Amino acid sequence: MLDLEIVPEKSIATEKWQIILGMSINQVIQILKNNCDSVRSLQLIYNDKEPLNSDYIIKLHCDGIILYFDSLNQKLKLIEINDLKKLKLRYYGNYFNNLPTIQPTFDQITETFGITSPGIYDDNSGVIMLHFPGLFFTFNIDFRVEPKSISHHSVQSLDFPTGRKPLVSKISIYSGSSPSTAQAPEIPSLCLSKEIVYCSKVSIIRDYNLATRQGFTKGINLNLFTQGLGYQLDREHFDAQIMFNDTCQDVMTAIGSPSSVYYKSEEINKNGAIQSDPSKANDYFYNYKLFGLDLLFSAGQNQIIKFIFHSNFPCHYNFNNYFMCNFEIPILVNQETNQTFVVTQATTLEKLQDNLNIKTQPAILHRSSSTNSLNPFGPAFFYVYEDIIFEVMTNGYIASVTIACNR
Repeated sequence: MLDLEIVPEKSIATEKWQIILGMSINQVIQILKNNCDSVRSLQLIYNDKEPLNSDYIIKLHCDGIILYFDSLNQKLKLIEINDLKKLKLRYYGNYFNNLPTIQPTFDQITETFGITSPGIYDDNSGVIMLHFPGLFFTFNIDFRVEPKSISHHSVQSLDFPTGRKPLVSKISIYSGSSPSTAQAPEIPSLCLSKEIVYCSKVSIIRDYNLATRQGFTKGINLNLFTQGLGYQLDREHFDAQIMFNDTCQDVMTAIGSPSSVYYKSEEINKNGAIQSDPSKANDYFYNYKLFGLDLLFSAGQNQIIKFIFHSNFPCHYNFNNYFMCNFEIPILVNQETNQTFVVTQATTLEKLQDNLNIKTQPAILHRSSSTNSLNPFGPAFFYVYEDIIFEVMTNGYIASVTIACNR
């Protein structure tokens, strides 16, 4: 049984781990994986047809916890505890739920947290709601109560049967004015350090070739942040630019070392066959997983020849390998009127085809691992526009974008 400390507007925590509002879904999944000895079950729920129309949800069935993530930024916005029989709960070290000794009654909650409002009784749904900043308690009443005064609907106006007290049925921890309007805050300060850099947005730098009447990519601009220099500034923001043909030294000077380096062991020849040449130096990737970004360098010149951006949708084969990349690709669609269409991770294939007039048939990729030939997510479809390759899932959303140097 988990023994949790509750922090309103912020987090739940045990002695070994802490889950904080504003954490990315990748960080939370990693915490739960690292503590699989105490967290016994995990279920990820999402809308595979329209992944941005509803929250991503992680349910911890055996522990009575539900975590809600904003699907647009993949950050934790709401923590719900809906089965208090499965947990011990504390606030500033004081237990308010430790069955059977301490029951989470209305009196126990107000004694532990104080009381800033009288609590409201909804006679239609038969629940009592008690609100604190960033903390919301719901009490289900499974017995009949009579109001002392018809004109008031506060808890004090209710006459409870002898020996019957309402118990907490749900606890909500959130940032904002109410659980229903909760929004994910910034990545929490506890996740920041001098050694870790995060990326809030990647803007692709484009230009237009009048001779070929086509656009092309010059590089990318990254909005980055890391831990601040002093107690008055918890984070420091800065920008960095990376251009095609930059060397690996240029890149590490601008944005630091990658999470990992991967060398291509296989190449596809002109006939479409896979070939491997051990005597030949291979191109290699710098994987910046916290940015949702890969950079491909040429083996000969050690210069950037490709950018790859990852959307990190749960309905994709590579989910959770990267943080979501918040990319923006401005594409000039009408040179005379200077009309621009901006592609983001929320852009669908339908919008791409409508705005970019993509008519060519896509290349199709069926993925499978070496240990499991089954891929529950289906094939990926690759559409080419100018120097850009869009990887599109079966639901029409962009899984990744690859931009190659064509100069």
